[in-house]
Amino acid sequence: MKTLDDKVALVTGGALRLGRELSIALAREGCDIVIHYRESAEDAKDLAGEIRAMGRQAWLVCGDFNNIFEPEAVMRTAWEMAGWVDILVNNAAEFSQMTLLEMTSEEIEEIWRVNTLAPIILAKTLADLASGSEILPDDYCGKVINILDRRVSKPDRGCLPYWLTKKGLEAFTLGGALELAPRITVNAVAPGPVLAPESPDLLEPAGPMPLAVRCLPADVAEAVLFLAKTVAVTGQVVYVDSGQHLL
Repeated sequence: MKTLDDKVALVTGGALRLGRELSIALAREGCDIVIHYRESAEDAKDLAGEIRAMGRQAWLVCGDFNNIFEPEAVMRTAWEMAGWVDILVNNAAEFSQMTLLEMTSEEIEEIWRVNTLAPIILAKTLADLASGSEILPDDYCGKVINILDRRVSKPDRGCLPYWLTKKGLEAFTLGGALELAPRITVNAVAPGPVLAPESPDLLEPAGPMPLAVRCLPADVAEAVLFLAKTVAVTGQVVYVDSGQHLL
């Protein structure tokens, strides 16, 4: 398993909550970080300062993934700023507990663009840039890590549009792994309810689970780090949910 020293990671939605935890974890392992954000500019700047204080480089890129052209622009900007990108963590997402009948057509389209289409376009652009680069090392192995949801194991009543977007991203994880091999791996992590790192009072209801301990952002980060380091795993979904997907 390789180290992450001097690798470059683009973390979408990287300024807050789980994205922030993932950005810090990757930086601690030696990555330079491109922090994508949409509206959280001050949080992104604060995180960049924290990462630089760790001795790593950090860059900021803003983009609204509801705009069909923004995902490609974000990846190309990240690539230009950092020189190249080794790891793409597709973390940015919109969560909705609205039913299919409650959502408008426009809302369904928006959540699909953000949760499914944007990660696919980001990964495609990464592959395009890698294939056309003349400066990448011969042993370059790009990593795409999609953040799913333990709900992909089975539908939950009351959030069908959201569930469909994550199922679509799960399908891309499998199909993309096959199509982007051998130079890029595509894997996913499916977390259960996790604690927002800045706000202990925002503990999400966990529900029943086989294990006696619930998963935390640090547990999700460990799974992401494993997938970022390994060179022999692709097309896999790692559930970090204390076993909830088994119920």
